[in-house]
Amino acid sequence: LSHNHASNKKAELLLGKRRQKKKQVPYTLHRQSYILLDPHQLCILLLNKMTEVELQLHLDAEGRTIFDVSTKEEHTSKERKKTLVDYSSKTQLTRLADGHRSQIFLEDEQKRTQLMDDLLFDCEITDFALLPRTFWMPATGMQPRCALEQCALEIFQKHVKDGVEFDPITSGAEWWVQIRPSPPAGRYNLLPDKQSKDSSNSNDNEDTKKDEDMETSGICFHWDKDEDLRIMMGGNMYIHPHISTVTYFSDIGAPTMALNYRVNIFTGEYESPSETEAVEAYFSWPKRGKHLSFDGKFLHAAPSNLLKAGEWKKQISAPADVDAKDMDEKDRKKQLRRRRRTTFLVNIWLNYKPVNTNIFPSTMTDKLSKVIDEEILFDNQVGNCSANSMTYTGSNHSSDEKNGNVSFEWPMGGCDSKESICMDLPLEKIQNQMDDGGNIHMSWESKPGEDRAIRLKKDENESSRDETNRKKQKC
Repeated sequence: LSHNHASNKKAELLLGKRRQKKKQVPYTLHRQSYILLDPHQLCILLLNKMTEVELQLHLDAEGRTIFDVSTKEEHTSKERKKTLVDYSSKTQLTRLADGHRSQIFLEDEQKRTQLMDDLLFDCEITDFALLPRTFWMPATGMQPRCALEQCALEIFQKHVKDGVEFDPITSGAEWWVQIRPSPPAGRYNLLPDKQSKDSSNSNDNEDTKKDEDMETSGICFHWDKDEDLRIMMGGNMYIHPHISTVTYFSDIGAPTMALNYRVNIFTGEYESPSETEAVEAYFSWPKRGKHLSFDGKFLHAAPSNLLKAGEWKKQISAPADVDAKDMDEKDRKKQLRRRRRTTFLVNIWLNYKPVNTNIFPSTMTDKLSKVIDEEILFDNQVGNCSANSMTYTGSNHSSDEKNGNVSFEWPMGGCDSKESICMDLPLEKIQNQMDDGGNIHMSWESKPGEDRAIRLKKDENESSRDETNRKKQKC
């Protein structure tokens, strides 16, 4: 389209007809519109006072954004050894963890404790409800301005090794935090729908209570994606990061669960593993300083009811002396921060930058901890410290109590969603890994004629998804 009012007006009319025909969520949001040219090439027009921006996506057969090296002159004259990205689910201990072979912070307990308290305070600031939900750290061309940006860049460089070909202009780390329970000024506490729920507690039924428990102490099931792009495309476009990561800043709360269940990037339809592919689930219990990574296309969550009964309340309970009158206010808040499930989330994006994701506001960086002159998470030592892990293999799913399995059903996306996920899990085996902050990798073979170990249920009568809840659960 040319830069003139008539052409822009024509585009709006065409899109308006499309909206009328499909009766979906409006294709415009904050004056943004799109035109789909080809299943593997998307042209997005940001119509803002006759300003147009074209964005082209190059996708491989699995729907991942790829780097077209033929467009770069420096790559056409010679062949380079190509390094592949590791998409497997795995964990390792960072330099912040107890027991890491690098004694950087362990030699000085006071220094390490101060660093962790500073990072927890930084997380509380960045979780402030009036700030953007996520932030961007470019792969190149920008030095970190604070400790959290330093962590985000270290994580990107850890997973994107030398030899991985990517576009440095559109690649980087999208980072944010999740805190449970939410701080007083935290995102969850100030959400309008959270306040409306609180005002109607007297009418809550048992299902509503379960949904709220999932939100206040855990994370609902979801796929990481470019959320703004998905909404602009009417809820059906899922562009995923290459890798999703979780770095635990405390030992508290529910385990992260990552499943090899995907979503069709062009339709939003759920995709189960093929009949020849085993159903895989990876559970990671929180451990301070532990780092989890998995395929950015995987469904994941942190269901709080995998904890032992009463464990959550026990973990977040502050010592009796926290409310003592003679305790310094700073020390009191520090003690409370240590008793929250705080996770630092980083999505590794290659060859694509999510729409409307920007760097942390420069006016706020002076409120955060400064960059330090050595690595915070990863060093250059050969090999890594792995967290304790175990593997469980089952032939099929069964809720038979003799097998120690317990049946679960959790909501998808927004916790009041009518879509759900069902599975039968050896709960005791999973909980046995909690105290050590360990992991458990579960695999179920598929058998003809039997239900899958994990079942996704979608309400066919639901014409559209709840956009507000979907965006809230970007985690």
